[in-house]
Amino acid sequence: MKRTGNLKVMIPVMVLILAAVVLLKIFAPESMRSGIRLGFIGNDGIHKFSGKYSKITGTSTHTLSPSKDSDTIHCVITTKSGSLNIKITEKEGGNVVYEKNIDGDAEFDVKADGKVKIVLSTEGHSGSYLFQY
Repeated sequence: MKRTGNLKVMIPVMVLILAAVVLLKIFAPESMRSGIRLGFIGNDGIHKFSGKYSKITGTSTHTLSPSKDSDTIHCVITTKSGSLNIKITEKEGGNVVYEKNIDGDAEFDVKADGKVKIVLSTEGHSGSYLFQY
């Protein structure tokens, strides 16, 4: 009899876990990283992607969605050492809207339409980045 009671409890719990995974997949921003991050503090949000660090290496990918009625991504890069390669691609259609290797401080705006994928890559960069949509 105990087994039936446990099963009655486990089924709703499993359904709730599955629902949470599906909701996170639908609504959570897409992010992926490979490499080393030393002293990293960051924010991977729906409209904002930022990080401040002693040193990063490798690749970091994040998807941003536009804020209401926004068609501009504000970008700020600060560099203490190294360089940071940035590629911004529109998710729908794959149009590259920005691609550049930055080895100093930079502040610029990028026009985009809809969700974008931001790919940062470096062999070693110290400083910070901010992408606000």
